[in-house]
Amino acid sequence: MTAVTGAARRRWVIGGITAWAVLLLGGGLWSVRSDPPTVPEQRDAGQALPVLREAAGAVVSAAQGGEWALRLGELRVEECALTPAWDGAELSREVTVYVPEGEAHAALDGIAAGLPAGYRAGMTVARGATRLSLFADAGEFVGVRAEASSADQVLRILISSGCRPGVERLDRADPASGPAPELFTETLAALRPPSPAGGGGDPADGGGDPADGGVGTTETRAVACPDGGTAATFVADGGAARPESEPVGVPEETLPVWVEPGAWAYRIGSESVVVTTEGGRWQVSLTTGCRQ
Repeated sequence: MTAVTGAARRRWVIGGITAWAVLLLGGGLWSVRSDPPTVPEQRDAGQALPVLREAAGAVVSAAQGGEWALRLGELRVEECALTPAWDGAELSREVTVYVPEGEAHAALDGIAAGLPAGYRAGMTVARGATRLSLFADAGEFVGVRAEASSADQVLRILISSGCRPGVERLDRADPASGPAPELFTETLAALRPPSPAGGGGDPADGGGDPADGGVGTTETRAVACPDGGTAATFVADGGAARPESEPVGVPEETLPVWVEPGAWAYRIGSESVVVTTEGGRWQVSLTTGCRQ
């Protein structure tokens, strides 16, 4: 009788433990699927986007304070894992700044100083002053950061929302940019070989239609500036590249701030020109200052 009672008791204990484990597992799965994402204060991507746009405009405006060339990147919206069971969205935009040799520290320090006071922007210097970090808080959990070596001439400043709950419809449209400056068309014309008839260049080589100045298809990116106006980057294919080429089409008495084989960047007034080689083709970008 005692043996039977002991066996029954063990079965009850094992059954109880098993049931409790099933309840815990079921409750955990329900919580993962039903609880809201654990983003600070539950700010979704739609709420973060206006702040990220303002921050990108602030970074572009601050980078205009020096004699550096710059380029505004496109708005990126990428999927991310908010929880093991919930996908989210991460918004980001990059501003690339090209500086003369040895000026990385001065450039990042100047950009940090040019950001709004509320961003609490700052810099840290480590590893014997060879490692530079810029950081700023644009609000609504939107961060601005950059990591660089003191010897770098290409500085990438990332404005990011972090992973957020997504929204069904996100307005990705940039503000109106206005027309591209003449310097953009002139740079493309200098890179593209003229057609035999002297027109706007061979369309197969990126020449475009003479009726639109030979520019062809242009991608436009724009941000609103903190003090009014809009800054824009115009991007176009410049035709077949010559990878070992020295800078082409740079106006007289203008010195590039950055030069590599088949790539260069320079600044004239408030306008920055960057030429790079991608997939055997020139890519030309011109970024304006803040203009009405």
